[in-house]
Amino acid sequence: MAGDQGLYAYAGQQLAEGHAPYAAAWDQKPPGIHLIYAVLWTIWPHESVVAGADMVAAGLIAILLVVIGRRRFTERMGLGAAAVFLFFANPSVVQRMSGILVRGQCETFIALAITLALALVAAERRATRHLLAVGVLLGCAFWLKYNAATYALLIVVALAMWPRDGEPSWRSFLRDVGWVAGAGALTVVVPVAAMAAVGAWQDLYLATITYNLDYSGETFEGISPLGYLFTFPIERSANDALWLLGGLGAMIALVNWLRAPRSTTALCSLVILSWVAAACLSILINGARDLPQYFVQAAPALAMMAAVGLAPLVARRRSAPWLPIAIMVLLVVMALRPGEMGHLPKLIDNTRDDWNALVGRTDRHTYLGRFGGRQQDKFKAREVDALAKAIKATTSPAEPVYVFGFSPGVLVKSERRSASRFHWSRPVVIEFAAGTPGYGSAAVLADLEREAPSIVALQKQDWGHDDPALAGEPNSVTFFHQHAGLNAWLTSRYVLERETPLFEVWRRR
Repeated sequence: MAGDQGLYAYAGQQLAEGHAPYAAAWDQKPPGIHLIYAVLWTIWPHESVVAGADMVAAGLIAILLVVIGRRRFTERMGLGAAAVFLFFANPSVVQRMSGILVRGQCETFIALAITLALALVAAERRATRHLLAVGVLLGCAFWLKYNAATYALLIVVALAMWPRDGEPSWRSFLRDVGWVAGAGALTVVVPVAAMAAVGAWQDLYLATITYNLDYSGETFEGISPLGYLFTFPIERSANDALWLLGGLGAMIALVNWLRAPRSTTALCSLVILSWVAAACLSILINGARDLPQYFVQAAPALAMMAAVGLAPLVARRRSAPWLPIAIMVLLVVMALRPGEMGHLPKLIDNTRDDWNALVGRTDRHTYLGRFGGRQQDKFKAREVDALAKAIKATTSPAEPVYVFGFSPGVLVKSERRSASRFHWSRPVVIEFAAGTPGYGSAAVLADLEREAPSIVALQKQDWGHDDPALAGEPNSVTFFHQHAGLNAWLTSRYVLERETPLFEVWRRR
């Protein structure tokens, strides 16, 4: 469980205990991901549930790709899309640390919701209940991240290209859009009203709109959003075989559509093209930070696009045998190239290390050292685990603790409550909404004075650099000590117990 997932898990635990959203655990994400983690932790209260949920979601997406292929293309195309997705979208294939940074992210469940919605729209005998379910799924994706609203484009195109009972008409199309829009609107409005009723509206707005607009906007300094939209797919294609395959499939499908724009195959391909386009727009809205989890949502669309676009070429293996050979050579080169983003070598290394830990050949301490071994990593699994064990062994369950940084997994693993709802530090470091009651360093200081946590852990490496000559935000430990009020509170009431490569650990006198 990496840093983000620890954050979702802790927020989910607070929801499960009856706290209103953002009241006990503040986060920039909409509460959908916190609700999912609350359910996951109820089912299996261990960090392995993150990888388990990610694998289940991947399996369901693969099945749904087969369903979409069977309903609107061919079953072989669906099976091809599922195979491409399961191999090339596997986080162990291209990501560092066995892909733990991208597993169980919002985009994982957005991808599942949208793939299921498209499978429902693809039904030949589409009923009103299908449309209502599609609207609910769009609303659920929206509550995971607001930028998922771009997938409404996909659903509108699919409803137009795949008319009910195969008989296109404006009346039928508008009626279907109305059912989807109505169900989607209710899925959004009802939770908003519920959160407003419990006094969470201001927190919801500040966290998920104000903070995210600032967070996304600052990533486009020096680059235009339009320029980024056209450059990031090319950059991804150079490093990720799935983006390369999906891109090739999209170009071929686009050419085929231009040649025969009214053919059934071309119109179906247009739906998948709109899926890829909606995913790219969603990624754009996230910002230009190129965080790996942003791109997870595009994987099913790219896999389906690869199958739809490249299948006709493979089918011509008798008349043009060089085409499938060229595709295979390209795949081999992409899958075997060396380096951090290598596909097959990375998969082999990660699988071997995971298997050795599973069967007991590698002890837990050694295994955790694989995750966050670089000095600049703000997530170090071994340090998170060690601090959580120490806290659990030396404090009582009723005592709050405070971890100032980006290691909320300490709270989850130690089963302890944070002394402040700001259980990760960046909103405090940048003094987000400091003029609003309950926000900024002043609010955290008030929380700490009231709660008197038994242990305070300050993270040394997370947001920036301690060198004042370098631009950017300070690390959490530097900010805390440079803040007169926070530092005075800490040094007058706590004693430095120990230091580790990642934490300063202070214990109450």
